[in-house]
Amino acid sequence: MYPLKTLLSKFISDEDASITMEFVIVTPVMVLWWIGSMVFFDAFEARSGAARSAYTIADLISRQTETTNTYIDSLLTLQNRMRPREPVGTVRVTELYRDASGDLSVVWSYATSGPGDALLLVDVPLGTLPLLANESYLMLIDTTIPYIPLSDIIGIPAQTWVNRIFINPRFTAQIPNPDA
Repeated sequence: MYPLKTLLSKFISDEDASITMEFVIVTPVMVLWWIGSMVFFDAFEARSGAARSAYTIADLISRQTETTNTYIDSLLTLQNRMRPREPVGTVRVTELYRDASGDLSVVWSYATSGPGDALLLVDVPLGTLPLLANESYLMLIDTTIPYIPLSDIIGIPAQTWVNRIFINPRFTAQIPNPDA
């Protein structure tokens, strides 16, 4: 029988199967790191793509002299084509007006998800509202795109990307919507 000190030193100095043990220890860590980086990159790309599609929609709306509900529905189709991997999102366009006394009102609002999702004055995010001169109009574009991660290994949950953009009409003072 060997003393404990001799057995321990023999075990530490023995190099048989060390490559196999390194492989067994390192491989799961490397695979987890690789999958995690893929999921993280996918989430980052989906988030930035959702923002790009929202800014594209806002730019298209700002260039209109009049818009209709059918046109806004077509913008949802555009958003879905720009983000083909994500499920169908929503687009909501709201026109705000500040009168001469400084009071804010909703001129019209249309949401592709249904009439119940149109924006009301009480739902306007006053804390994020940019400076708006009296007797002027402002467009508020809200877009949502659901995101489902490739894997839930690293803890990025399924969520909905929400983008809220304020923009001024470019070519007219107001963008009327005869359907509203």
